[in-house]
Amino acid sequence: MLKLYILAFVLATLIASTSAQIPLPPVWPNVFAQDFVEIATSGNQTVRDVGTYYYDYANNKQRLTRSNGQFDLFCGFNSTEPLACDQVVVDDKRYIYFPELNDCCYCCGLDDGCAVLKPKWFINPQFLGETDYYGIQAYKWVIYEQPNQQGPNYFYETTEQNPIDRKTLYLARNNYQQNFFLDSFRTEFPQINLPEACTVSSLSYCPGVCAEVRGDSQSAF
Repeated sequence: MLKLYILAFVLATLIASTSAQIPLPPVWPNVFAQDFVEIATSGNQTVRDVGTYYYDYANNKQRLTRSNGQFDLFCGFNSTEPLACDQVVVDDKRYIYFPELNDCCYCCGLDDGCAVLKPKWFINPQFLGETDYYGIQAYKWVIYEQPNQQGPNYFYETTEQNPIDRKTLYLARNNYQQNFFLDSFRTEFPQINLPEACTVSSLSYCPGVCAEVRGDSQSAF
């Protein structure tokens, strides 16, 4: 009987020790902006661009800007030209905006899975341990996206105990890798509004992947 008690104690200690080593899963703060450098690929081609992620879940808005959206899945229907491209989500609707052309089209909506990402947009993230990210200690996760479990994606963040206090360092998702600048993290930035070109009554529907997501007959690029 004593041996059974000892075995039970050892197992409980091991389980508690293992649990203590796994941090709480990632959660994004409701409001933040952060700059990044991105590497995107399409076939044997690679482009490098810079951008900013503006996230305002508190007001149901987000804006993802890229200096070159040529290989972005949503912007890429205009892939013959290296154009800056913004994905703007307001009121559960996603728009694709090309600042250099002052041109905009409607991409998709809430029913298509195109609304603002939720702070807990990860499905059962798996902790892969700690790693050194350019001299910064980081948690490394493999994650899947809600609601349709797209992925896997790889996500690095800083190691604060409270997930809300952590900062994004690296995201490998779909066909791109984003390296975030830690010192660019901020919670104050201009309000996210739709560009005027996205508010016209004659607004067109985006082709390519946007059309595929909407279920339209237009094929993806």
